[in-house]
Amino acid sequence: MKNSAYSNRMVVLAEDDEDDQEFIRDAIKKINPTQELHVANNGKELLDYVHELKDNQVPCLFVIDLNMPVMDGWQTLDELNRLPKFSGVPKVIFTTSDMEQDKKKALKNGATLYLTKPSNMTDVVKSVGKILGYCQ
Repeated sequence: MKNSAYSNRMVVLAEDDEDDQEFIRDAIKKINPTQELHVANNGKELLDYVHELKDNQVPCLFVIDLNMPVMDGWQTLDELNRLPKFSGVPKVIFTTSDMEQDKKKALKNGATLYLTKPSNMTDVVKSVGKILGYCQ
């Protein structure tokens, strides 16, 4: 659950697929219409964004796809883990890969949760609801 020290209710999403961005955005609106969301198209954009945040601005959650151009999810997770400001922020991997070795590697490397993207909107809403539980 969310640490009360976090002052920002923002979810930061790193996702390169525009359709997946829209599915996730729609699911968030269904679950919590007031939830803030910042979307980055890759890990580099996510890191550029978080480096610009003020000291008291800490997202409640990072949601990261593994397969992205420029900087993939593995690199993004590693870089976020190097930033003390975000050490306590949950990092959820939300990806198409259902390979057990990816799940184990992600959890070993600091991911809080690993979820495979579902193929229908009903299940996307369920998955996003589970993810947003970390912002409560």
